[in-house]
Amino acid sequence: MPTPENTDPQAHDPIDGSQGEDQAEDAATEAAASAAAGASNGLDAQVIATFESELAEAHRQADEHHDRYLRAEADLQNVRRRSDQRREEALRLQKRTLLTRFLDVRDNLERALQHTDDADDSPMLEGLRATLRVIDHLLEREGAAPIVAEDAAFDPELHEAVAVVPVPNVKHETVISVERSGYTIDGELLRPARVVVGRPADG
Repeated sequence: MPTPENTDPQAHDPIDGSQGEDQAEDAATEAAASAAAGASNGLDAQVIATFESELAEAHRQADEHHDRYLRAEADLQNVRRRSDQRREEALRLQKRTLLTRFLDVRDNLERALQHTDDADDSPMLEGLRATLRVIDHLLEREGAAPIVAEDAAFDPELHEAVAVVPVPNVKHETVISVERSGYTIDGELLRPARVVVGRPADG
C-alpha cells in the first residue's frame, strides 16, 4: 500500500527555518546597532556640550584676566606718570631755589661794583667782575632772564614797588628806578624786580 505524501510545507523545505532564524538575528543586530548609535550620538552631544561650556568659561576667564592686566598696566602707567611729575616738580623747585641763591650773590657783587671806578683794573675788582660774568652766564644757560623794568609801565605781576613818588609829565605809573633786578625762568617769575614807581603828580 503506497505511503501517503506529506503535505506539510515545512517538511518539504527544511531550509526555511534557518532562514527565519537568520533574519531574526539580523533584525536584532540592526536594533542593537541602532541603539548603540543612538547612545553614541547622545554621548557625543553631551561631550560637545561640555566642551563648549568649558571653552566658553575659558574664554570668559581669559577676557577677565586680560581686563585685569590692562587695568594693572594703566595703574602702573599712572604711578610712573605721577612719579615723573613729582620728580620734575622737585627738580624745578630745587633749580629755582639754587638760582635764587645765585641771584643773592649777584646782588652783593653788583652792589660792591657800583661803588667802584670802572677804570680801576685792580686784580680784586677784575675778579669780582669775572665772577659776576660767570653768574650771568650760568643764569642765562639755565633759562633765567632779567626783567627789563626801568622806564616800563608798572606791572604788579613783575614789579615789587618799594616806593611811590609823584612825577610830573607822566600819564600812568612808571618805574623810574630799579633797586633790585627781577628775573623770569622758562616764562615764569623767578623773583620780582624791586622798583621805585613814579605816579602822575596830579593823581
